[in-house]
Amino acid sequence: MVESKAWNWEKMQRESWMKPSEESFYYAEKWRAEGRKRMLDLGCGLGRHSILFDSKGFTVTAIDLSEYGVNHLREWQKKNGTDFRTVVGDMTELPFADNAFDCIYSYHVLSHTDSEGIKRIISEIHRVLRPGGEIYFDLCSKNAWHFRQCIGDRLDENTIRFVGGPEDGIPHFFADEEIMRSLLKDFRLNVLRHVDTLATPLYNATGSHWFAEADAEKEDVKPDYSDIIGMTVSGTIDRPLGSTHPRIPGLTYTVNYGYVDGVFAKDGSEQDIYLLGEDKPVGTFTGRVIAVWHRFNDVEDKWIVSADGRDFSDEEITDSIAFQEKFFDGELFR
Repeated sequence: MVESKAWNWEKMQRESWMKPSEESFYYAEKWRAEGRKRMLDLGCGLGRHSILFDSKGFTVTAIDLSEYGVNHLREWQKKNGTDFRTVVGDMTELPFADNAFDCIYSYHVLSHTDSEGIKRIISEIHRVLRPGGEIYFDLCSKNAWHFRQCIGDRLDENTIRFVGGPEDGIPHFFADEEIMRSLLKDFRLNVLRHVDTLATPLYNATGSHWFAEADAEKEDVKPDYSDIIGMTVSGTIDRPLGSTHPRIPGLTYTVNYGYVDGVFAKDGSEQDIYLLGEDKPVGTFTGRVIAVWHRFNDVEDKWIVSADGRDFSDEEITDSIAFQEKFFDGELFR
């Protein structure tokens, strides 16, 4: 699989990439009418679609491989007074929980890989979509002039790596109808369109793309924490009550926050916990796990540990951890 490479946004003309695509207005209204809430902007670029869907009331998560693009979106958020999760990450390995999103919008993004990579990306999309979750996306078409003339380096039978310009070195996967249907075998395919344009902001040539709307077909499996809740655990408090976040100066810990020694979470680090029932800063803890905060737009859950063994209501727990969890989209499991 070819290594992913970010767009060089510094060299792009921003004007056209600051305006949402026509289809995004339609899907914002369609998905809102269908009751979809959690939305992933997959390959957010400078943030045009994230800003639009946020303005329509969606719980938005935005991800892009370009640090420059994500930082641009974060500055745009500050100007707009908006606050949703933005992540620098690779679409071949999405840093989100299973069944996290109701809908995914991805415009002129998924083609930036090769034949092996696109299969992995579609698999990741299927994983993070909820049962019945919907994606709208496009892929470059083999009818495109770039593919027929092989303008660039051919990596495999479906992939060309562009040479020169703002997309220098970036691979482009090209599909036909058979490939589109094969890639979406685990989805219900609702819409498949082949669209030719006389010009695009990207190329000074004819553009040709496949556009698809598809719903993930999968079992509805809820997180099961029955083997965790009730456990007695011990560990280290590395961010005691009253301390500040090491990278976010304004974030103060209103409870003791630490990790369980020797137990590792999905992010490869030791399992994080919120310690309740202790009203002064401590360095270590022993307590009982009474709940789990499941983050949808992250890879790590947070265990809620009671230091004194007593129970806390859902409201007490969510209020206690809101100082940090307000930056994420999650749900409490008991």
